[in-house]
Amino acid sequence: MKIKSIISIITFVIFSFLASGQTPENIKKEKYKRVSEAYGYLIGQEYFFKIIKAEFPSLELNIIRAQLLFNSTFGKSKENLRIYLSEFLGENEFKDYEIELIAELKKMVARQRVTEENALDFITEVGTRANGQIASPVLETLLSFQFEDRPQDEFLLGFNKIYRTKGHPKSKNTDWQIRVPTSWRAEETDRPNIIQKFTSDYGDGNQTIMMMVKEMDLPKGYKLSKEDLNELFTEKEMKGFISDGGKYISFKKIMLENNIGGMLESEQIVERLDIQIKMRLLRFIFIRDNKMYFLQGGIASRLDFDLTSEMQKYLPLFKLVANTIVVNDQYK
Repeated sequence: MKIKSIISIITFVIFSFLASGQTPENIKKEKYKRVSEAYGYLIGQEYFFKIIKAEFPSLELNIIRAQLLFNSTFGKSKENLRIYLSEFLGENEFKDYEIELIAELKKMVARQRVTEENALDFITEVGTRANGQIASPVLETLLSFQFEDRPQDEFLLGFNKIYRTKGHPKSKNTDWQIRVPTSWRAEETDRPNIIQKFTSDYGDGNQTIMMMVKEMDLPKGYKLSKEDLNELFTEKEMKGFISDGGKYISFKKIMLENNIGGMLESEQIVERLDIQIKMRLLRFIFIRDNKMYFLQGGIASRLDFDLTSEMQKYLPLFKLVANTIVVNDQYK
């Protein structure tokens, strides 16, 4: 990968962010491009602060406040982005990349006239960025790298969004919703029962959340009773939901949105063409109006990787998401 190609990718992005706050179109990009843009965004922000401080020393306190506010949300992301890029490019090439990035920033700033008014506007804008007022996919990239060790914190700090199934062609006329982390990208799938799939790291991660609904094969007019549900949501019966060759991990009976349900954890090997992938799945299952609802959290890895610790890392997030389930049509 040539350094100049990466610099050319982010030049317009940095300029537009620093100059006017305008954002590029939200499109799916290769991960290294996203990371390069996000890292350049942070470097550009820091560089512009240096220019303002040199030109207007009286604004130093305003700059410090804005930086502290921004770093309180995204302070870890820069170092994690740097680590990724240095591994992707190689340490020496990464150093050259940083040198060329600063050189490009100097050229861009030299073409602009910095006034105290637009300096104050920029400082104020950085304050709004701390609250997530940042373009996609830079926001999602910063969030992914900021919270890569504790993914639940992104959710707890309010960086989440609602997805509602109403009107989706695969929702089977159900209307339910969840909240998912902002950095997880929503994607459609070809599978008939999967309504929506969300993938971590803006679509590049190994973790997924899926919403599914299946029609139950019951006699016409038959409605499951509370006793039926209690008999169904047992360890013995739930083991039958595991695919052939899958490994049972655990089961717990729970309530989901006032509906009797269960939490089933299992592991399986998935084959795609000539590739084998290990999957650890955590399914939250409940039944309403003879339809079976699934919220599935999944983690993928190579076959020789133990997914136990990785599931423990994402378990709090999966539970948080499950706790946001709202079945809207049960309130009509």
